[in-house]
Amino acid sequence: MSHLRALKSPQLANYLANYAEPEARLLRDSRSHPDNIGWAAMAYDCRWQGCLVIPAFDEPFQGLQKQIQSIADDQVLMILVINAPENARQEALERTRELYEQMTTEQHGHVLIVDRISTSRRIHPKQGVGMARKIGTDLALALIEQGRIRSPWILQSDADVVFPPAYTNLVHQAAHQIQSGAKIFPHTHFSNDPTLHFAAQLYDKHMNYYVDGLRSAGSPYAHHSLGSTIAIHAMTYASIRGYPKRSAGEDFYLLNKTRKIAPIETLTGPILTIEARLSERVPFGTGPALSDIVAGLHRDPSGNAYFSYHPKSFEALRSAISALQHWAENPALALDADIAKRLSSLGFDRFRHNLSKQPINAVKRLQSAHDWFDGLKTLQFIHGMRSTWPDCPLQQTLAQLPKSFQSH
Repeated sequence: MSHLRALKSPQLANYLANYAEPEARLLRDSRSHPDNIGWAAMAYDCRWQGCLVIPAFDEPFQGLQKQIQSIADDQVLMILVINAPENARQEALERTRELYEQMTTEQHGHVLIVDRISTSRRIHPKQGVGMARKIGTDLALALIEQGRIRSPWILQSDADVVFPPAYTNLVHQAAHQIQSGAKIFPHTHFSNDPTLHFAAQLYDKHMNYYVDGLRSAGSPYAHHSLGSTIAIHAMTYASIRGYPKRSAGEDFYLLNKTRKIAPIETLTGPILTIEARLSERVPFGTGPALSDIVAGLHRDPSGNAYFSYHPKSFEALRSAISALQHWAENPALALDADIAKRLSSLGFDRFRHNLSKQPINAVKRLQSAHDWFDGLKTLQFIHGMRSTWPDCPLQQTLAQLPKSFQSH
């Protein structure tokens, strides 16, 4: 086991003092845990090699218990944020309260439980899971600064994930291997229900196809953005001021900001297995997407009615990225009319005008272009291409992809 010193830096201190949630600030300032935190090991001043943050709303006790047991011998602290939005349905509130009571009764020494389920502590509906993840990760940051957690890599996951044996190896890396940025674990969805399992396979193929399409186009944002598969470095997390307080998409925006200041590495393993579930807890994301796919499979069990992006959209994206690279080398260069129109609709004209006022070289100009044409604008660009190249059946698309696309 590596023995890392407490991570001290002005950047970390500034984040914790000015941007962290109250639980983390109180823990840091007083070195005593806030009254909405339960942690049996706190009184013994325990030290941990790493940590894992999991938000839990309307989750079954059994799944979390399996996760807790699976990391019991790994010297990893689980920070469990049991939460509910202020507008949660009564049935979901009751199930979450029951989960909280069961977890606090268990008194696991390697589990820190945050109460965001009590009436006065529930989360604003618009802040949702993003706030829950931020509370937990801010606490991890405070514990890292104090030296109570040694590794600066903060694992992020959800209650529906099965952790393979090597999952926590990352936090046991030697100090010289530790860099910055984020790491993405590979994953697959599964279900014991055949229809839901097929829907999950289609969804995984769709997301993999999108990431591969971005990679084939040369996009720096070619990575998955799934909250249950992320590990983020403490310094990077502080630099981007933590999770955005959003009810959905918090993982996407966290990584979108990360990519602009640090590398994002897609790991080759271990593979996380995620239970496919139909869910309405968030306005968009995996749960609602699976619900739509299942509804479609009831109409057409073959799955051929499930549509995804046209491959030509990624060819257009490659042309747009290439045009931006040429423009960075020569700002006076006129862009292709169609690409220029599409980039203009995303705000390129204003970006180019503002950048022209700054005395920068081609390398800095290209970096600025990549920061501007980020993951969000890339997604908007692909969606905009639907007016020219409408979505087509995913399974047919994957079977007919050209070799030039498949090579990526």
